[in-house]
Amino acid sequence: MHVARTACLCFVIPAILPGIGCTSPPSWPDLTWVATGRGGMVASPSPLASEAGASILRAGGNAIDAAVATSLAIGVTRPYSSGLGGGGFMMVRLARTDAVIALDYRETAPAAATRDMFTTARAATPDAPPPSRYGGLAVATPGLIAGHAEMLTKYGTRSWANVTEPAHKLAADGFEADAAFVRATRGALHTLAKHPSLTEAGRYLHASFSNKGEPVTVGERVVQPALAAALKRIAAEGPQGFYSGPVAESIVAAVRNTGGILTADDLARYEPRWREPLRMTYRQRYTLFLMPPPSSGGIVIAQTLNFLEPTDLSLIRQVDAPAAAHWFIEAMKHAYADRARWLGDPDAVDVPTERLLDKAYAASLAEQSSTERTQAPERYGSTTIPDDGGTAHFSVVDRWGNVVACTETINTSFGSFVAAEPFGIILNNEMDDFTAEPGKPNAFGLIQSERNAVVPNRRPLSSMSPTIVLRDGKPWLTLGAAGGPRIISSVINVLLSVIDSGAPLPEAMRTRRLHHQWQPDEIVASSPVPEPMADGLRWRGHRIAEQTGAGHLHAIMIEDGWLIGASDPGKGGGPAAVR
Repeated sequence: MHVARTACLCFVIPAILPGIGCTSPPSWPDLTWVATGRGGMVASPSPLASEAGASILRAGGNAIDAAVATSLAIGVTRPYSSGLGGGGFMMVRLARTDAVIALDYRETAPAAATRDMFTTARAATPDAPPPSRYGGLAVATPGLIAGHAEMLTKYGTRSWANVTEPAHKLAADGFEADAAFVRATRGALHTLAKHPSLTEAGRYLHASFSNKGEPVTVGERVVQPALAAALKRIAAEGPQGFYSGPVAESIVAAVRNTGGILTADDLARYEPRWREPLRMTYRQRYTLFLMPPPSSGGIVIAQTLNFLEPTDLSLIRQVDAPAAAHWFIEAMKHAYADRARWLGDPDAVDVPTERLLDKAYAASLAEQSSTERTQAPERYGSTTIPDDGGTAHFSVVDRWGNVVACTETINTSFGSFVAAEPFGIILNNEMDDFTAEPGKPNAFGLIQSERNAVVPNRRPLSSMSPTIVLRDGKPWLTLGAAGGPRIISSVINVLLSVIDSGAPLPEAMRTRRLHHQWQPDEIVASSPVPEPMADGLRWRGHRIAEQTGAGHLHAIMIEDGWLIGASDPGKGGGPAAVR
């Protein structure tokens, strides 16, 4: 039996959120990671960074100004997630024109990069940690400051000095380490202890975020004068203070001293790219704006939702929860299989975006899928496309109705472990997002094709998924996540909860999330799967991973003038409201 023949075409209208239609705001007093307000909202993985952005909003800045301030403060308080040494994607809906714009400031491969450089490096030092993940060879050209400069110049209202001030203060005066910060630094120190060959690359991490090799403790003050000096230069000089002069020289020296190939010319030549956002409709009322390649998130989200749209999963779930979960997983497996085969840097390879987004194509995948059994990996996605047709996320809404969804990264925790001294800039390991070693999975277990091969100046494929949702043509939700390929599935899980099940945003954030990325062929859940559900999935041929995990999501919902901000507590997040 195939679901395309039996799917129910009805769907559930979302429930009204608590308090909507009343003069009092919706309230969740027991949840410290939820906030409400009318004058603006920032939801990020760091309460201090959220407050940095909110302070810009209170002072009259717009959502773009606040986004840059938030990003810079995340780089100080969550240096293992993002920062000056990384890059990202920013999507904005402009209130004045209703236009949605998307900027790609993803890192690029150095000009001296070659497709076999990691295979060669691995052969030379087979017992060392993967060279695409640690050390100078893993570093791609950072794009974050160039992206911020482009956005501020075109759409911001505040100066560099203004938007860098909150982050500079946090770096110079310090902040109290929380549990999330301690967990991340403990993990980095464990890696350094396990791999003595990383001693040189991790020297700054060891000196700045430990006490003689022991992790900082909760409540301990973390001061970063070196990073404050870098922010001071950027405040005074803008992007020139990063891509040229002493800061640029320190980046090149740090990379070269740890075996990398990045040059001053790579930094000087970096440019962000404007992209046309992907646009799709779902359940008639909803219009989603999604990030196009080199983000894979937009296409995977759209393809998964197109696959599921003819089916009312919430109705099926009431009768047979394992059947609903199975069909959701089958949709993801098709989308992630196509991700692996077809996606790459659109400036370098022909990505069949239009065909992958076609609802008829999704229907054909559903038609070849079974409601009763999962299938062999080679049955997912398309091996041929007919001619016809990878972190920190934050969301911002300002008083004028400008909406920002932004995801930025240095890839894995603390990136390459290499830091540019004396400026304390932790550099990315974004080269691992390429097909670094053909046939081998990257740090997130993703198998990728030759379309994503290491090529000079090319941008690696990403899972970052900044998303803006309109309901009946009006801004309703902005969201995104951190967590490698689980970014995409986390966004899909929450979208289905708020749209199809009518769950309030905080409830949707707490709902169990299921993830399947085609390869490895296993389900990963955000929390242990109850035995009845697990038995039903195993009966259909699925394997459930022992470990649990999910992306960390941050979102803002707009309802009748109220802003509901939610920051996933799993990463120590917290929103900040402008009342």
